[in-house]
Amino acid sequence: MAPTPAANDAAIAKALGGRKPKTRKGRKLLQEREPKIAEDPKTLLILKGTRASNVVMMLLRDLHRLRTPLCTLYTREHEFHPFEDAGKLEALCNKFDHGMFAFGSSSKKRPCRLILGRLFDKHILDMQELKIDNFKPIISFPTLKKEAVTGSKPLLLFQGSAFETDERLKRVKSLLLDFFAGEKPEKILLDGVEHVVVLSAED
Repeated sequence: MAPTPAANDAAIAKALGGRKPKTRKGRKLLQEREPKIAEDPKTLLILKGTRASNVVMMLLRDLHRLRTPLCTLYTREHEFHPFEDAGKLEALCNKFDHGMFAFGSSSKKRPCRLILGRLFDKHILDMQELKIDNFKPIISFPTLKKEAVTGSKPLLLFQGSAFETDERLKRVKSLLLDFFAGEKPEKILLDGVEHVVVLSAED
């Protein structure tokens, strides 16, 4: 049974905290954000902290390349501390309707760190902090094409039984599968697989 116009208006008003959208564009935008039977692929917000080394920026740009067109890269600095106060980051994701985020930053103790996270029902569901060592950007591999085919996604290979037995690594695996999911294709063209992401865990 389809929802009535009154029910739609009530749902939109609830999303706005009791206020009703005043424009047609506002109504359309909020209706697109309502829950669906088949959810759209999650889009990604990529941003950096107040300090980000060249290595961090190369990493973020590579992630942007792998997730294009389902992502947005912000090069402006953001004074966020996700594990101390996730409110600002959460609000920014909701403002632009992103279901995932990648936050890169540098510090004396953590020269290159990456925080990946995802949202559920407009709130942060989980996030993982990753330490980056010996990073090599995509451009350092001359056999790869300069530009990936728009909409293509990498093949993920998980090595090690720890991804099935360790609770923390189970969450990391789930997060990464979600992170690289993108569109759900009806068919797979093997010649179109451009990147393979290999993740290894020691038992």
